[in-house]
Amino acid sequence: MGLEDKFEMYIRDLFKRIKNKDVHAHIKLEIYDHLHTLKEEAMSTGLSEEEAIEQALARMGDAGVLGKQLNKTHKAPMDMKTLLSVLTASLFGLLIMYYLQFHSAFTELQEMKVFNKSLVFYLLGVVLMLSLFMFDYRRLLKYSKHLYAATILILLLTVLIGVRVDDVPFLDVGFASINFTEITPFLLVIAISGIFHSWDWHDKQKSWFGVALMLIPIFILSTTGAFAATTISIIVSVAIMHTSRSSLKQTITFAVAASIWPIWNLLALSQRYSMVSPYTDHKIGEAYFIGSTLQVTPSFISEVHTDLILAYIIYSFGWLSAIMALALVIFFICRIFITAKNVNHPYGKLLITGLAAVFTAQFILSLLTNLGLSPLTGVSVPFMSYGGSHLLLEMISAGLILSVYRRRKTKETVSLTHGPQST
Repeated sequence: MGLEDKFEMYIRDLFKRIKNKDVHAHIKLEIYDHLHTLKEEAMSTGLSEEEAIEQALARMGDAGVLGKQLNKTHKAPMDMKTLLSVLTASLFGLLIMYYLQFHSAFTELQEMKVFNKSLVFYLLGVVLMLSLFMFDYRRLLKYSKHLYAATILILLLTVLIGVRVDDVPFLDVGFASINFTEITPFLLVIAISGIFHSWDWHDKQKSWFGVALMLIPIFILSTTGAFAATTISIIVSVAIMHTSRSSLKQTITFAVAASIWPIWNLLALSQRYSMVSPYTDHKIGEAYFIGSTLQVTPSFISEVHTDLILAYIIYSFGWLSAIMALALVIFFICRIFITAKNVNHPYGKLLITGLAAVFTAQFILSLLTNLGLSPLTGVSVPFMSYGGSHLLLEMISAGLILSVYRRRKTKETVSLTHGPQST
């Protein structure tokens, strides 16, 4: 066995005790540097190389003891505040589905078991969220261009061969019909965050090319009539451009160019719009501060479990419950922005900023729709509205946020002393 192999064996034994693999590479460099420093100090006193190596290892101390200490110091941090806000909001949404299924004639008329299906989606979503916490989000970076191309292709297929259900384009994939317009903003965040994490906006040619890359999916989305998804995608693109250090002129130019067609269509839609539903027009005005109508029968509203879930909460459970539900979502969004400020990795910062933009835009649009102030439909309340695809997407996004938080510090420090360790 070579003399240097003893150092390698020591480090391998050390890593058996350090569960957070994200810090292994940095710790290895630190330990190697420290061992060589100790070896050189020993050799300067006249010891042979072999004797110096043995003394260096002895001064480092037992690998098991040091490994346990470093494992404690470098445990993978879980953002408990974000996790608890997601779980609490999800439980709140599940409670609403329970009342809709068992205390309302709505599901009987619609033949829907919203609670049973939601429970399955929530449980699967939690598993995905916790799995992604363990996943290193940086592995997605190399697939950014592929994901962008796939998103464009899927959108084109949705436009060309998609089937419209309630004026919403769905793509039939054989085993299910999927609303990809709802998924697009989340896919765009992952794709363009990787593409633009090191983009040179000062290069005139690249800046125009970057604007074009962002405009393409938004233009395709706008042709589907999915105005909510289009609006969210525009907001996401503006947030990522700003965070990737584009100039104010470039950002404003893009925002104006991307918004012309959607705003024109939205104005046309508003001419035909009075209220999304009579539920938001009359029933909210009848709501109490504390709900007293849990036996409500909202059978005349097809979207009460999806788009208008907040309006249902206000009328059936009262304004206090609605304020609590809103506070949970707002707290979650605030936590994302706080995390974004503390992320050092450029890709991680763009990724989490984009997800924060998605949740913020989605929340504001859903609030306006539920209060009867917006004609946009197809906007769910995060973690609360019924639906499989959007719940899983939101849980996956929360998992990515937890993954970024776990690795928000690109530089780790290992505190070691030259003195002997007690065993």
